[in-house]
Amino acid sequence: MPCNFAPRLRTLKISMRKIWLLGLLIVSMLSACDKDNNEVAPGERPDERLNQVLGEYKSQLVNAEHGWKATLFPEGGSGYSFLFDFAENDRVVTRSDINAGAATALESTYRLKAAQRPSLLFDTYTYLHILADPDATKSGGEWGQGRISDYEFSFDTVSPDSMVLTGNYNDSRLVLVRATADEAENYISRVNEQAQTFENINNFTLYFKQLEVGSQTFDITVDTDLRNITFTYNDGSGVRTFTTSYYFTPEGLTLLQPFVSGNLTITTLQDLQYNAFRNRITLTVNGTAASIEDTAAPATVDPQTARAFYNNPPNGAFWRTIDGFTVEGVVDAFNVGSITNLDIITLYIQASPPYDGLIFWTTDGEFFGPALRSRITNDGRIVFTYGGDFGTTPEQAAPMVNATREQLTIPEGYYVIRTGPSTYDLVSAKDGKAWISFQ
Repeated sequence: MPCNFAPRLRTLKISMRKIWLLGLLIVSMLSACDKDNNEVAPGERPDERLNQVLGEYKSQLVNAEHGWKATLFPEGGSGYSFLFDFAENDRVVTRSDINAGAATALESTYRLKAAQRPSLLFDTYTYLHILADPDATKSGGEWGQGRISDYEFSFDTVSPDSMVLTGNYNDSRLVLVRATADEAENYISRVNEQAQTFENINNFTLYFKQLEVGSQTFDITVDTDLRNITFTYNDGSGVRTFTTSYYFTPEGLTLLQPFVSGNLTITTLQDLQYNAFRNRITLTVNGTAASIEDTAAPATVDPQTARAFYNNPPNGAFWRTIDGFTVEGVVDAFNVGSITNLDIITLYIQASPPYDGLIFWTTDGEFFGPALRSRITNDGRIVFTYGGDFGTTPEQAAPMVNATREQLTIPEGYYVIRTGPSTYDLVSAKDGKAWISFQ
């Protein structure tokens, strides 16, 4: 007899429906609990918290009664001083020591923005932008890069009296410190006074400059445009060089990396004073009286530098110069730049063995200049002897070419000074008054 399953199926269907309704109820309750647990309290949403932080930072910037003194360290090197006065209406007045004109107050705009991190943006052109300008005639840096600096920054650390920020694009570092009333009036002028005093080193008429600290003497080479200084010294085992950038403070000059020689560590050059009559800068190092003077010969000569220069031109064949000789600080003293259609001047090594050549090239493919015999002395000088001519020197160019040849072939020869990875200066060993730069 067939079984009747209908009552059982109805019972099972009712039970399944109850289970489904119960499950739905549990899910709804759990969802409600989850919603309650994840509900963000007013003011705790990430964007609200970020806006609150930006508001606090702006309030701190604006409420500094006397503004902020600052030092910018571009990724490209050196350091520059600023004075900022931020206003509530998103305007900022800036002064700086990047050049003589930057001491004049310049007003621009700024804003705080919630980028990946809370950021301070100087969003219209000001002195900060000059350092980052890719136009080398404005920034004094490399074409397309400037000084590798920034004008948009992220906040790193903030305390009541200071802020440290990092550039959003080039990782420059900007350090702000709350200024005093006196600094608001005098900070940049005092920094500029120290800068102008030190940059009188460009008035020295001899090539070599020596820093004397107590009984120790160091040759120094200074690039006041890029704010780099190179120390040359003998550490007992050989000639060494140390190059670092620097920046100015109201007290003097500070090195970005300390120079260490034996038991002497130089971090700052302070109390700078210039004596125009003696062409001398006096200063103090660690409280000890010191001075910088020009001199006819270097304190230290590396005898291998001349040989390295002669044997290793950058392209295996020649060195090039742009301006010819500088004499007593006068660039292009023999006016080679006026030679008609001049393109470049090269010191061509073994142009026609055994002769080297100081070759003047023109844009129309002509060349001319003296043939030279070169020798390197045991004390590290290179001496050139005139041995005839390459090509035919045009009449218009003859005075400039002859003056250059006569200077180059002085019997005392030239000290060879390495000024960079692939740049050298040849400096008159006669009196240090004339030099020519090669790259």
